[in-house]
Amino acid sequence: MDCYNTSDLISIEQALEKLLSQTSAISDVEDVALTDAAGRITALPVISPLNVPPFANSAMDGYAVRLQDITPDAVLPVAGKAFAGSPFSGEWPAGSVIRIMTGAPVPAGTDAVIMQEQAELSEQGVRFTVMPAQGQNIRLAGEDIRQGAEVLAAGVRLGTAELPLLASLGIAQIKVVRKLKVALFSTGDELQPVGTPLQEGQIYDTNRFAVRLMLEQMHCEIIDLGIIRDDPQALREAFKAG
Repeated sequence: MDCYNTSDLISIEQALEKLLSQTSAISDVEDVALTDAAGRITALPVISPLNVPPFANSAMDGYAVRLQDITPDAVLPVAGKAFAGSPFSGEWPAGSVIRIMTGAPVPAGTDAVIMQEQAELSEQGVRFTVMPAQGQNIRLAGEDIRQGAEVLAAGVRLGTAELPLLASLGIAQIKVVRKLKVALFSTGDELQPVGTPLQEGQIYDTNRFAVRLMLEQMHCEIIDLGIIRDDPQALREAFKAG
């Protein structure tokens, strides 16, 4: 029966501390396309290159108005339309309103947007059932994100929340920390690759398969050295290769 000197054993905490004391963080940086950045780690803080939204726009489908034109029971003609991607252009006559859709740039001089549910449309024009407040239903430029603001810190894993954010800022390339490279192998004369017939006393190699799956989920670059037999020289060469 083999005997072990328990005085040579250390705790898990001590082992981790020893490992971490000899481990340094990766500092190599790669520039990758946003479409290839899922799961990667930001190497530098990400600064917004623009305002979000980039221009003042309507938060509702409704009518852009100037407060000086709005009086109780007044019926105002519709002077034009503003759509997302197709803003109103031209002169905006006094005493009129502009039909506007959600996301459309508000015409110059707009004080508020009145939602269409608070408007009554007729052949003569539109009458509003409310008196609007200054700035009502207008999203200002930079209201969500200001140009020059830090949107992501260094060390953030890029996922389904972060990548669309970067896309909304027009960021096509992102600086990330290079992938961690991990070599792995299994040891044991009894191990056989999955799909190989088992001989007496043999079992399938499952641990390496499980560890590989976990490493892939961490987006590591994997160097798979296969199964190493119970031979000191073979193990030494495997560690050197790793």
